[in-house]
Amino acid sequence: MPRLQVKEVSCKTLLHKLEFGKGLEYTANLYRGCSHGCVYCYAPSLVHDERKWGAFVDAKVNAPSVLAAELRSLEKAPVFLSSASDPYQPVEARYRLTRRCLEVLKARRFPVVVLTRSPLVLRDIDLLTRMEWVRVGCSISTASERAYEPGVVPVERRLECLKQLSRAGVKTWVSLAPIVPGIITMDLRRLVSRIKEAGVSTVTPGLLRFGPYPDSRKMFEESTGLGAESVLGSGDEVLGEVREMISSEGFVSADELFSWEEAQPRLDAYAS
Repeated sequence: MPRLQVKEVSCKTLLHKLEFGKGLEYTANLYRGCSHGCVYCYAPSLVHDERKWGAFVDAKVNAPSVLAAELRSLEKAPVFLSSASDPYQPVEARYRLTRRCLEVLKARRFPVVVLTRSPLVLRDIDLLTRMEWVRVGCSISTASERAYEPGVVPVERRLECLKQLSRAGVKTWVSLAPIVPGIITMDLRRLVSRIKEAGVSTVTPGLLRFGPYPDSRKMFEESTGLGAESVLGSGDEVLGEVREMISSEGFVSADELFSWEEAQPRLDAYAS
């Protein structure tokens, strides 16, 4: 891993509407860049930064105050942490931006979806268990080795993290992505079974795709020495097999897990 450069920056805006999904959602990236340094990551194609991916993290130190201001005028909907960075990457231990933003979201009663690869999320289990609606997920790639994920903890630690969250009553999920058909470093059927044993509610599989992410394709090929086409060829076949594995374990559907509707007051709540 290259030496990590951490910089404190200020942001003018934080929340953005997600451009996919069935309903209204927001996303907030509290950090720009990610020290995980995954060689297949799509984020470099979104961030467009000349610095080497995995070697820099910009901490948006005013994120909690910006978030509080923006929430005052927004329609309530789930907030995703995060779409282009890991909210619990190691610098979060120092800056605590994710925790402070979770406190803001809890105070405003906004639903939250978290996706991370770090057991640091367990630090906030006291807060997560007190939130009205929260879903916490870990992402697991089929290329889960240091050569492809130099800054990520082993899968074993992520499974243990999910188990602890589930035991505490937090609804959990796994983003089994990216699936890289030409790079599968574990027994996928056994992995899916162990995810179920960890108390996870839902698994959402996703193939690695470089179509809309040319910067990411270039990074992958330069980092691995592999051609993108050579590792993506049997994608649909592998994805079908993974979906069959997930179905056989009896997970609840993603639609069910992520369905959110704001609780309405009972009609008799104000009756004397």
